[in-house]
Formats: sequence, C-alpha cells, structure tokens
Amino acid sequence: MNKIISLDEAEQRIETLCDLKIIRIHHPQGEVRAIFGSPTTESSFKSILGIGLLLLARRTGKLSSGQPVIESTSGSLGVGLAAAGMLLGHPVHLVSDINIPQITLQKIKYLGATMHLVSKPHPTLGMQQSREDQLHALLADNEEFYWPKQNDSDLNPEVYRRWLVPKIELQLKSMNRVDAGCFVVGSGGHFTAFAEMLNRYSIPSYVADRQGSVTFGGKPGFSILRGTGNQNTVPEVISRAMHLVRGVHVYTDEEAVEHCQRLAREGIFVGGSSGVAYAGSLDVMREVGNNAVVLTFFPDRGELYQDLI
Repeated sequence: MNKIISLDEAEQRIETLCDLKIIRIHHPQGEVRAIFGSPTTESSFKSILGIGLLLLARRTGKLSSGQPVIESTSGSLGVGLAAAGMLLGHPVHLVSDINIPQITLQKIKYLGATMHLVSKPHPTLGMQQSREDQLHALLADNEEFYWPKQNDSDLNPEVYRRWLVPKIELQLKSMNRVDAGCFVVGSGGHFTAFAEMLNRYSIPSYVADRQGSVTFGGKPGFSILRGTGNQNTVPEVISRAMHLVRGVHVYTDEEAVEHCQRLAREGIFVGGSSGVAYAGSLDVMREVGNNAVVLTFFPDRGELYQDLI
C-alpha cells in the first residue's frame, strides 16, 4: 500500500519538481530562451500543478482529508492529479477522451486514478465540451467530489507564483536580458504567473494560440493539439489576466508540427503546444526587433505525441 505523505512533504516534492532549466536557442534575429517544462520522462510541469492544486486546497480548507477529487483533462494534468491523489490520500476521478496518449493513460491507471473516457466530441464545441458534460453528470451523482476547476480557480496561477516563478526569476537575473515573453494558453495559469513576473520588469508578454481556439476571439474548430487553446469556453483564469496580453499570434496545426520538427533537428523533442510557443516566439522576436531575446515555455516532451509530430 502506498504511504500517504504529509502536506509539508508534498511541498518539498513540488520544490524538487520546480527545478526546471532554461534552454537557449540561437536565431539570426535574436534568441529564444525556453523554460523546459518536462525535463525527464518521469516529470512534467503539470505534476507541479496537480500536486500544487490539491496541496493549496488542503491548506485553505477547500479540500478535506481523504475527499475524492474529480477533474477534466486532456492528459498531462491527469498524471499530476493522479500522483497527487496517491501521495496525499485522495481517490481521483479523471474525465478525458479516447484521444488521450496511451502512455499517459497507462501512467494514470498505474497511479490508481479512475478514468472516465468520452468517445464522441460535442457537435460544435469538441471533446472539451463532451468532457465537461460528463464531469457535470458525475458531479450530480457524487456530491462529495471536490472539483479543483483548473480553468477557473485562482489556485491555478498561485501554484506557479508560489513555487515555480521564484526559481525561474533567479535564473533570469543571471541571464541579464529578456525583451519579451511569449506563451501558449490553456487555462492560463502559467501565462498569468510568468506574465506577472515579466510585468514587474516592464517586459511585455504575448500569446501564441492555435487555430480553432475561442480564447482570444477565434472561431471554434478541431485541432490535433492537446493542452493548448480552448474550443468551447474562455477560462476565467485567462479572462482575469487579459490585461497582461500585449498581442496574440495564431497558428495552424501544420505550423505547430513544422516548428516541432525544426526544434527536433536541433535535438529538442517537444510536443505540439511547444511548437506553437516556438512559432510565436520567433514572430515576437521579429516584431520586437533589435536582436530580441524572447522567453517562452515548452510544456511537454514530444514522446507523448510521436504519432502527430
């Protein structure tokens, strides 16, 4: 039986997971500095979020000891929440869809979480809406479940503010210069925390979004990309941070894959959302000019999406 750890031990675990490195990618017109969110196959920045969401909920009294947890996820957050549930003693129910990467599904099952997979997308609002509909149906039958509401809760960016930003800020101070930031947005948690950090130094932040996302006024549409953009709704987390968005650049799935492959040729193997982030960073570099240095964030490793990229 797995040993349940204390809240203080969980905080120490997060501190370790937040030891992310910044990789430098040189370009004729400047430089991209990318926070690498998944440095090993065993870790992901969504593990920081998963454990952090439950830890803060426990600390603030929103989540009781042993209370079941439910959330909708495209995959990576599910692994983080499943691990958090095992470590802190919470049964975890996750709503995802049949397109979830098999390795992610296997990790979640190994960690003991219960999966609820939807098989068909909503006619216009896609799999995200189908997952949300299923989640609400489960909540109606299980009133004791705690729903972290990653898309709407301020605990989402607070996890990054509290544990990840201080470590990234320390690295940036030793690098002397950053001219702009460019980040993808799912719920908007890491965008909010990083953009607030850069704003303290009067450095602007931009968004790289995918085609088919409604987050910044686009029309809903299908995408092969997971974990970036929103087909059905605008999360409250990013709605509260819109004042930090200097501009938005939008990319097709094909452009995301192209930029993943460009990175792969440099020995950097990342997923589709990172391809969007890299494409956006290059355009922001050109927009800012003067050999700009752009900070970005590569959320996940490419192995999870090898069939797509």
